Amino acid sequence: MNLPRWSRFSSYVLDSALIVLVTLLSIASPVASGPARASAVAGVLPDASPDSLLVLLPPRTEETVRRDLTTAEAAETSAGTDLVSAQGRLGEVKAHIEVRKSEIETIKAKIKLAKEQKNQTEQVNLEREAKMKDLQMKVLEARKEMREAEVNLADTRRKTAQTQSGFFKKELELIGKRDDQLKMSSAGEGATNLDGLIRLQIEIRDLERRCIEILKDVVEREKNVADGETSLLEKRLELHEAQLALLQGPKK
Repeated sequence: MNLPRWSRFSSYVLDSALIVLVTLLSIASPVASGPARASAVAGVLPDASPDSLLVLLPPRTEETVRRDLTTAEAAETSAGTDLVSAQGRLGEVKAHIEVRKSEIETIKAKIKLAKEQKNQTEQVNLEREAKMKDLQMKVLEARKEMREAEVNLADTRRKTAQTQSGFFKKELELIGKRDDQLKMSSAGEGATNLDGLIRLQIEIRDLERRCIEILKDVVEREKNVADGETSLLEKRLELHEAQLALLQGPKK
């Protein structure tokens, strides 16, 4: 009884492999893609007959994937450079804030002394200076929040590019296995090497699943990048308002 069941299973796997081969060969040209930032998710999959299996990750040329991989690796390097730069600027503005806090505390002590000495002129001048320092502090705080947003965005872009690179590398593995499948079919080895065809088919199925899972992670990370860009622009608008208030000076 075991032999017939194995025979039927083998026939099914062989048929499935041939269906995928026919589907691949029926595609006139591989799906192309743009830069790494462009979505690699196909909007509409190529159709197949009702009793055939769809190729859930449309094939692309090795040249296209390697170009996307190069772009993603360059984006990762660029984002890493931006991250280091943003972290350095964030550290600088934090140091400036501490200096400004100390200056404000010194002015407050002088105002208190001027009040005790009933030196109204000195008190008025110091209070005006204190208001200007407060405006300067608000600018620095807004700048700090902007720098924090820049750090977050650079880190998010770096992680996104890393995930994109992982997808393209896995896609190259899939391309290699699909090529092996096509070669085996064209050489007529499938009928004589059923075990090898089964193993290859399983590897291809596993790679397709893993590619789709990684691509899903890419899409989620790209959402985070968009959120980070929105947040950064909001912080820049807030800094614009703080700088404008500083230019206009303290309200009388």
